[in-house]
Amino acid sequence: MNLFAVIPERFFSVLASPLKQDYAAILFRIYDQYQLTTFGMERDVVIDLIVDYIEQKDGFFEQALADEIWEESLDTPAGPRERAAFILRKLEATGWVVSEVYSNYVQYISLPDYAIKILDVLDKIRRHRQVEYQGYVYATYTLLHSEEADRQGNLALEKAYEQTEQLINGLKSLNHNIKRYIERVLAEKEPREILKIHFQDYMEEIIDRSYHRLKTSDNVSRYRPKIIARLNQWYNDAAWVDRTAGLEVQRERFPDLPTARQEIYRRIDYIRQAYIGLDDLLDEIDRRNARYANASFQQLKYILNSSKDVEGQLMEILKFLAGLRAQEGMRSDDYLPEELGHLFSFFTQGFLDRESLYTGREAARQHQPREVQELEEIDPERRRERLRSFRQQLERRMTREKINAWVMEKLAGRKEICARELGIEDVEEFIKLIYATAYGRSRQVGYRVHRDGRPRVSAAGGRFEFRDLRFERK
Repeated sequence: MNLFAVIPERFFSVLASPLKQDYAAILFRIYDQYQLTTFGMERDVVIDLIVDYIEQKDGFFEQALADEIWEESLDTPAGPRERAAFILRKLEATGWVVSEVYSNYVQYISLPDYAIKILDVLDKIRRHRQVEYQGYVYATYTLLHSEEADRQGNLALEKAYEQTEQLINGLKSLNHNIKRYIERVLAEKEPREILKIHFQDYMEEIIDRSYHRLKTSDNVSRYRPKIIARLNQWYNDAAWVDRTAGLEVQRERFPDLPTARQEIYRRIDYIRQAYIGLDDLLDEIDRRNARYANASFQQLKYILNSSKDVEGQLMEILKFLAGLRAQEGMRSDDYLPEELGHLFSFFTQGFLDRESLYTGREAARQHQPREVQELEEIDPERRRERLRSFRQQLERRMTREKINAWVMEKLAGRKEICARELGIEDVEEFIKLIYATAYGRSRQVGYRVHRDGRPRVSAAGGRFEFRDLRFERK
């Protein structure tokens, strides 16, 4: 059946309008109050609920609501009750509520069945209600082993099938929620927000409410052997299957016995395979939980790493390259300077062997402090030698200022110069070319680099190969 043969076509329009948050809040208020009634709510009660919400909002909402009323009805109701009546009429026109007059000539507002189901799902989503996995397993076990299961096997199997579906869907949702938190952590750039996600949001929503219960009180393996044994018994009992299929035909759920029998076998097989393969899904949840913990730690470490060792410098290079990709006008397949593209070849290493470069962690050792000894006087000549060595190291550092001076010297009054004209003869000159290319996007240098369509050239007798970039004076 077509979905919109049951649900009105404009049903979701109120949740897609500029005031969708306000309409959703009003619908939840009506839904909460409707659950406390037997038949429905008087129209004046619903109007009062909406008026109470309007009076709690600020002037921005009132103006937005007034604009919407004017666009749809060319009217400007002044009082809150008139505006509340407009909202109620709109909810009725879109199919969220229905009105009817009872024998006492009082107009009542009620929710249609499809609206109740949709609001129930949305209410669970907004309240972050977590699945009680043990409840589904226990309900399945009770249904299959009750005294009425043999006499009303069709009902027991049907409800057990529904409980199993909800169990599997709940575990899949938990697995997906962990993946969503991994994406949130990797997208976050502030250490404070990462710690908040890890120690507050993730702990409350995933660990405390779901994962911890899944491993302790809600452990799904407690009743699994008895459930599978009962299903195997029914599957191999042809008389029970025929009797249950006959009950389904009497209920007019299926047109004939073969069709009902096939559906019964399908349901039994589904429940049985779900519980047999449950360990694979639980293992995937464990792996994803461990992956989240590692992603959270690595992201925090990446952001906070400001050391000057090799790892810290690599972090700075990666941050710089990520900044290039984020710039406007950069294509998704051209985020890395062409001269640096061949330097990186990242891949995932999924196993360790004897040739692995991984260095295993060592157990912590007890520190044994040594006795402080008086420092020996340093030889003046040795001191001068160390200072000369330190100055030479500073002079060899490729700073932005030095690279800019080198390029401007090569330009020597010219408007532009190509890379092949820079005189690349040794490794130091080649490294300067790499830095000059990387710094070409900086505002603190006096040149810019043009890459598009430039051919590749070689220098120093073929020792070095690079793109014949064009350096232009700003």
